[in-house]
Amino acid sequence: MEGFGLSTRGAANVAAIWPRISKAVEEREQLENPVIDMGTSENMLLRDELIGVYKNAVQDGLCSKHLSYPNGFTGDQDLIDALAGFFNEHFQPLVPVDKQHIVVAPGVAFSLDALLYNICEAGDGILIPAPCWSGFDWLVNVRSGVHPVFASVANLKDVFVSSEVLTSLETAFSQSPHPIKGLLFTNPHNPLGRCYSAEIIESVIRFCDKKKIHFISDEIYGMSKFNCSDIPAPTAFVSALQLNIKGIGCDPSRVHVIWGLSKDLGSNGLRMGCCVTQANKPLATGLALSSNTQLSSLTALVTTSLLTSPTLPQLFALNSERLAEAYSSLTEWLKQREIPYVPANMGCFVFAQVAPKANTWEDEATVIQAWKNAACPRASSNEDNKPSNGRRTLFPYMHTEARVIPFISQSVKSIDLVTKTLSPNIIKVVVDDHMDPFHRDKVIIDALKQFNIEIVDWSKPDLCPENIGAACKDRM
Repeated sequence: MEGFGLSTRGAANVAAIWPRISKAVEEREQLENPVIDMGTSENMLLRDELIGVYKNAVQDGLCSKHLSYPNGFTGDQDLIDALAGFFNEHFQPLVPVDKQHIVVAPGVAFSLDALLYNICEAGDGILIPAPCWSGFDWLVNVRSGVHPVFASVANLKDVFVSSEVLTSLETAFSQSPHPIKGLLFTNPHNPLGRCYSAEIIESVIRFCDKKKIHFISDEIYGMSKFNCSDIPAPTAFVSALQLNIKGIGCDPSRVHVIWGLSKDLGSNGLRMGCCVTQANKPLATGLALSSNTQLSSLTALVTTSLLTSPTLPQLFALNSERLAEAYSSLTEWLKQREIPYVPANMGCFVFAQVAPKANTWEDEATVIQAWKNAACPRASSNEDNKPSNGRRTLFPYMHTEARVIPFISQSVKSIDLVTKTLSPNIIKVVVDDHMDPFHRDKVIIDALKQFNIEIVDWSKPDLCPENIGAACKDRM
C-alpha cells in the first residue's frame, strides 16, 4: 500500500482484515434487495419498550450539563452509580461493586481493547477457549497488536467439562509462539448459549493465577436467560464477581469483568460498555485514560435512566419470555428439517449444523451461498474457530419485522419437498407478511432460480402474501 501514507500497523490491519470482511460490508450496505444479516448478534425483542424508556429519558432529563465532558474521571458519575447498583442487584457480587471499580467505554469491544492495551505488549497473546465468536480473531489485534491464541477442545461435548477445558488451555499455553498475558473467557458461552459452572470458572481462574496472567470474563449475555424444554435443568449463570477469588488462593487484581447494553438490553447502537476491576486501581486508571471521554453524554443519560428504571425487572422478564418463544420457533423449524443443533438457554443464537452432509468448507460455503441468495446469511463456524461444522443462527429476529425463517424454509431448503405435495407444476412459497412486496418477490424468484426452476408466469392468487403461487415450466 505504498503511496497511500498509511503507517506500518495501519497498512498491516487493512491488508489482513479488509479482504476477509469486504464482501460482508458490501452486502450490508447495498440498498436494493438488502441482505437480512442473521450472523450479527443483535437482540431486537425489546425495541418498542426500550425506545419508550429512551425517549422519556431525553425528554425529561436532557439538560445543559450533557453538552459538557463527563464529570468523572472514569465516566459520567450518574452512569457509574447506576452501573454499580445494577451489578449489585443482578450479578450478586461477593464484594459489593463500588463506583471506584467501574470504568465505562463506548461498547464492550472498546472495554476489551482498552484492557488488552493496558495488560499486553504488542505481539503478546491472549488465550481464548474455542469455539468462540469469530470477531475476537481481529478485534484483539486491530489496535493493540495482540494475537488470539485459541484453545480448542476435541469435541463440543467437552466444552463444559473442567478437565477437558484445562487440558486445552495448558496445551495452547505451552505451544503458543506468543507470550500469553491473559485469558478471555466468555460466560455465557458464545456461540453455544450455555453457562459454565462455578467449578469450571474457579478452575480456570486458578490456571490463570498459576500462569500469572489476567482472567477477563466477558459476561455480555449474563441476563439473557430463558426457559427451554431442551435443557430442563440448566447450569445457572455465575458471574466472576460472585466468586471468592482470595478464598481459592488467587490474586483478585488479575480478575476483571466486562459487560454492556448491547446484548442483554438490545442496544448495540448506543455503544455502552464497561469494565469492573475491583482490586487494581492502576489498571482502572489506565482504562480511564483510554476511554473516559469517549462515551456520548446522550448514551450515558439514557443508560442511567434505563438501569434505574422501576420497569427494568419487567423488561428482563419480557426479554426472557420472548427469547423462549423465538428459540422454540427456530428449533422446531430445525427439528422438522432434521438439522442438528446445540440446545441453548442463554443468549440470542443457536449453534446449528445447517449443512450436515458437507465434507469440506467448500461444501458448506455452497449451502451458505444458497442462504445468502435468499437474503439470509449465517455466521460460519469456520469463522467461529472450530471444532464443529455448524453455524451460529440468530433467533431474536423471529419476533420482529425481520421474521424470515418461515420464508427461507419453503423457498430454499424445502422446495423439492413442497413440489411433491402440491400440483406437479405449482410451487407454494410461504413468506412473512412483514416483507415488502418488491423485496419478497425478488428474493423468491432468485431462490427458485437457484433450484434451476424457470419462471414462466408470476401470479398472486390473492392479496395475502402468505399464499403465493408460482407457475413453473420445469421443476428440480
